[in-house]
Amino acid sequence: MKAKTFLISICFFFLLSLLLSGCGKDMTPVSQTDFYLDTSVTITLYDTGSLSPSDCETLFHNCFALCGRYEDMFSRTKEGSDIWNINHAGGAPVQVSEETAGLLQTALYYCRETDGAVDITIAPLSTLWNFSSDALTGIHTLPDHRQIQELLPCVDYQKVQINGTTVALKEAGAALDLGCIAKGYIADRLKDYLEEQGIKSAVINLGGNVLTLGSKPDGSPFRLGIQRPFDLRGNPIAVLSVSDASLVSSGVYERYFEADGVRYHHLLNPRTGMPEQNGLLGVTILSDSSTDGDILSTACFLLGLDKGMAYIESLPGIEAVFITEDYALHPSSGLSGLLQTP
Repeated sequence: MKAKTFLISICFFFLLSLLLSGCGKDMTPVSQTDFYLDTSVTITLYDTGSLSPSDCETLFHNCFALCGRYEDMFSRTKEGSDIWNINHAGGAPVQVSEETAGLLQTALYYCRETDGAVDITIAPLSTLWNFSSDALTGIHTLPDHRQIQELLPCVDYQKVQINGTTVALKEAGAALDLGCIAKGYIADRLKDYLEEQGIKSAVINLGGNVLTLGSKPDGSPFRLGIQRPFDLRGNPIAVLSVSDASLVSSGVYERYFEADGVRYHHLLNPRTGMPEQNGLLGVTILSDSSTDGDILSTACFLLGLDKGMAYIESLPGIEAVFITEDYALHPSSGLSGLLQTP
């Protein structure tokens, strides 16, 4: 089957007027954007009064250099990356960086915690469905049932073997995909770098994974919007005021295509190999760590409203908003009364 494809890749927007001029004593925010890991990365600096234009350029340059460094580790499509090497080793042990091994351990922790609702060995199915931004610009062919069934045995996070910084896949045909956690990890590391450089007010946006550093220079919180599913970009369904926090969303409106009147999105159930249909349009996670928020947004979507909410309520310091197909908002207890209308 063929289908006209659509792409809405940005989940979040800022309810702020970002005047993109040079650094200076007027404290005007400055911003730069580049493209890594198949997503747009935007860094916005707010406390720029003591910075020269050269200082700002150095900060931006080093931030994007970090993004490139992590893409060289975590990308499953870039030849020579740690993940690419593991996926193409035919089951042989592969030496990786300490950060890659550590991120894999974190991801596997959540795979176990959710009993495989999220599974980082989903790559064979992700590749088959091909929801990459390039693929969604034209005609899309549905995988057939036989292809999906043949790949399901390859998806099993328990077949990932880590010994220090050596990683091996014990299932023939298995492959890793860190798309559910890598952007969050990179956002956290960018925040670390900016803090080390003395920056106290900034916003890091990796394709909708938003992480705020501190608050605005006047002490007020940042106002971040949660995208209304399938609406024009920038139209929120709700707004949260946050300082020094991460807001990450996963939803059926991010990457999808339609075939014969049916919408197929990129959030695949590891047990069926099909896009999960559980009455949810999206899940947004509020947390201190963007690494946690990134993978939890995917995990809680795949768990569904009831199990996902119960899981969130068991985690200290983490909140969530679930959006059901009727566009109703279901906030966790810590967000009760805090969601604002646009």
